Amino acid sequence: MMGIKHFAVLLLFGYLLSGCSLFKPHFSDEQMHSYLFNKFDSNEDGIITRNEYRAFIDERFDKMNPDGGETITKEELYKTRFYMFLPDLAQAVFRDSDSDADGLITREEMVTAEKVRFRQMDSNQDGSLAFSEFVVNDRSAFKE
Repeated sequence: MMGIKHFAVLLLFGYLLSGCSLFKPHFSDEQMHSYLFNKFDSNEDGIITRNEYRAFIDERFDKMNPDGGETITKEELYKTRFYMFLPDLAQAVFRDSDSDADGLITREEMVTAEKVRFRQMDSNQDGSLAFSEFVVNDRSAFKE
């Protein structure tokens, strides 16, 4: 006879196999856009300055690099909570940042790629990003 614990495990396993996940958040594009904008906008004034953008990129690099090394591997980037549920964005960030295609990202490579991304988003070239300018792009449109 199957115990309750075994039944619960089988039920959860079946649920996960069906394509549903209890662990993966389901956000609309608009919700994700707003969430990411707010993460970058540290002083919550509705504008992302270059300094806020750079500070967020530095923070992300440090979180992706728990051993404090000089580089980030693709695996380290994909394991971070920020990118765990955004695999397409993680792939685009890695592809855009790994300028020498050695399979590693240095802080300099990431900052350089993100400077390009910031300039491309800053449509009025005022050195800051309004909500309407902020683009969450997982298709590497900025690396052309």
